[in-house]
Amino acid sequence: MILAGYHAIVTRFKIAPKSISKLFVVERRNDLKVKQLFELAKKNNVQVIRVSSLEITRLTMNKKNRVCAAFVEQLTKPTCLEELFDFFRIQGSTKSPIIFLDGVTDPRNLGAIFRNVDATGFGNIVVPMDNSAPLSELVINTACGAVDTVNYIPVKNIARALEFVQDKGYLVYGLDGEAGKSIFSTNFSLPMALVFGDEGKGLRKLTKEYCDELISIPMLGKLESLNVSVACGVTLFEVVRQLQASSKL
Repeated sequence: MILAGYHAIVTRFKIAPKSISKLFVVERRNDLKVKQLFELAKKNNVQVIRVSSLEITRLTMNKKNRVCAAFVEQLTKPTCLEELFDFFRIQGSTKSPIIFLDGVTDPRNLGAIFRNVDATGFGNIVVPMDNSAPLSELVINTACGAVDTVNYIPVKNIARALEFVQDKGYLVYGLDGEAGKSIFSTNFSLPMALVFGDEGKGLRKLTKEYCDELISIPMLGKLESLNVSVACGVTLFEVVRQLQASSKL
């Protein structure tokens, strides 16, 4: 497969350099980013081929990417919740937080959420197979490499998936703008799952019913809610703050 974009390729070099077979870099560019790519390629014995910007565009089918591309192998990661929990067991991290997305259809929001999940070290996203943004090139580019570092699990039914993790001992918190309880007064504890709704309507009614607790982000201005990726980032880092304060992270 083709991996496009500087940040995505640098991240792949960091986490799985042996999965990269060839690196394509646009000709006549020798800035710091290109020099770093050459250094990483040399360190990991990856062949570098200089090509035109038109060839980069052809390889990636993205007119905005004019710097680099790479031939990479698909990383082996969990593809269902059963495999995800096997992965937790093998990694010795049986309390890893899980982020559920209930109908996030904007690819830029999904890419930004990947970055939030990676930044907080939570590492796991579950989405419905339908009514969700696919893992497109736009998502991958927006995620800046986080698609490689985060487990991504599509499921047929979000409600059943929530029930599955609850059976594993997870407490499920749903973000709902109308909930009376603030994330800042919620005592987050592991293991936990956080559920975020779509950009417009929020959580579906059935999804809310499967949440153990509904919580909200206090809005002090005139707007009713935050963009879903921003809301996700705010919430995840509040969880991190609490867990670090109690030395559980």
